[in-house]
Amino acid sequence: MGGLSIGILVDSPLKQQYLGNMVVQAGHKIGFSYVLKINALLPSLEQQMDAWVVDVNEPDEGEDHREQKAAIVALIDGLLEQTQVPVIVNDATELTQGSAEYNDWVRRMLQRLERLDGDVNLQAGSVASEVWVLAASTGGPAAVKDFLKQLPPKLKVAFVYVQHIGSGQAETLVKMMSSAGHYPVTIAQQGSVLTNSSITLVTANCSVNIHDNGTLVVTKNPWGGCYSPSIDQVTANVARVYRQHSGLIIFSGMGDDGAASSRLIKQQGGKVWVQTPEQCTIASMPDAAIAAGTVSFIGTPSELADALAKLKSTKHFKHETRY
Repeated sequence: MGGLSIGILVDSPLKQQYLGNMVVQAGHKIGFSYVLKINALLPSLEQQMDAWVVDVNEPDEGEDHREQKAAIVALIDGLLEQTQVPVIVNDATELTQGSAEYNDWVRRMLQRLERLDGDVNLQAGSVASEVWVLAASTGGPAAVKDFLKQLPPKLKVAFVYVQHIGSGQAETLVKMMSSAGHYPVTIAQQGSVLTNSSITLVTANCSVNIHDNGTLVVTKNPWGGCYSPSIDQVTANVARVYRQHSGLIIFSGMGDDGAASSRLIKQQGGKVWVQTPEQCTIASMPDAAIAAGTVSFIGTPSELADALAKLKSTKHFKHETRY
């Protein structure tokens, strides 16, 4: 079983059942589960968990159990203070399964549990402060490969590569792009973190959303609209999160995917560049962005790489539009 190992600490069997079901539904496994009760032994919390879920109300059984109540509170406080892993502290009442309150609680808890992968991964690496989307369709892989060949190493930027391609070709594309230059390519996964000098490949298999902290949520939900994966959907998400620290480069491709979201990038202060249409295998995607009036630089893949390197190394660098 994959996923994180989650510890569950609650004060009722009903909460234990609810939370245990949600942990599994979110793709994790239950590493430890315990119901705290008055007149029962307290557990040792030395188990190595990836994260904890705690839902314990302070006991109110009266003065006779003052010492046990204090011990339970001290146990939970110690966990919160000493653990180095994420802890979700919940405060649920005994909910009736199927009620509106229960359904809302399930939705919120599932969202928090789904974000745990990203919370854990963030502790292992720093999130990038600038993200550029590399968008392509027909003829795109060759162009993106040439772009990566020319790109110098260690640019402080994360790339999200959205390529219209069959789902069965993703692994081949990863190998092709990883060998092209200095930037390793990985397929987008639940909880992945957008870090500097990395390329995250978005495939047709799963829809991808980006949290404000730079972590990914990957689901089996279908992509909206005509294209799969959707350049517009990914780019709009990047523009919302990274604003003026976002960019979009549209390479060779058929259709107009990316044109609509290029307006959002520009509105947020980001940059929109495209491959020279005459140099594309199919120029529909670059042409659509140019027609939208959002493009500030046009060049061959090598020229685009040189321009990005210069942009990152020269603080006051400004590019004029080239046609």
